[in-house]
Amino acid sequence: MPMVKNLENVHQELMDIARQSNKLSYTKYSFDDVEKLQNRLRLIDSQYNEARFRDMTSDNGCYEEEGQAQVSDELVKVHKTLHIMLTRIDN
Repeated sequence: MPMVKNLENVHQELMDIARQSNKLSYTKYSFDDVEKLQNRLRLIDSQYNEARFRDMTSDNGCYEEEGQAQVSDELVKVHKTLHIMLTRIDN
């Protein structure tokens, strides 16, 4: 699916976090390991909440930018993955 440029960068970062979490899940990881990934995710969350995903320079009349729904879904999936990983940590 095509996406606007500002979303492409966010998509790439989300995919990198997803790859890192997948790789990490096959090792003995700690809370700190997961927290590092969560911190990267928080940055994306803050951009999303501040509506920085939208291309404010274009006034194409669209409700959302191309790819915004996909990135939003990816964001939720990565959050869930990291949450599950946290619940599996031995205390």
